Amino acid sequence: MRYAILVLLNLPIILLALINIVTQYKMKRMSMNRFRQQIILWLVILTVLICSFPMYNHLSGKPTLDSSGLSLFDIIEITTIIYMIYILNNQRRKIEQNERTLRELHQEVSIRLSMDEHNTPSK
Repeated sequence: MRYAILVLLNLPIILLALINIVTQYKMKRMSMNRFRQQIILWLVILTVLICSFPMYNHLSGKPTLDSSGLSLFDIIEITTIIYMIYILNNQRRKIEQNERTLRELHQEVSIRLSMDEHNTPSK
């Protein structure tokens, strides 16, 4: 039962991250390389979340879905770690977008200043 709670708490976070990644890619705000990296990251997190605890139980000789060793603290800790990864990843994406916008604005200002210099009469 505790394992199901762990998965159900973290699944919405992972699905939200995947939806955000696909949306950013479709809006052409993300390169194909970054898209692949992000999809792989979140699919690995999902796979580890789903497979690690049953695999550990299987290797230690316990029933596969026995969650007696999983405490409430463990559930909160894992959920917090996954949520922090989501927040950090989202902040990194926002910083990259701001840097790109700033670079484009700087380029536009440079072009306009260059054009103004060529259009003004020299003294």
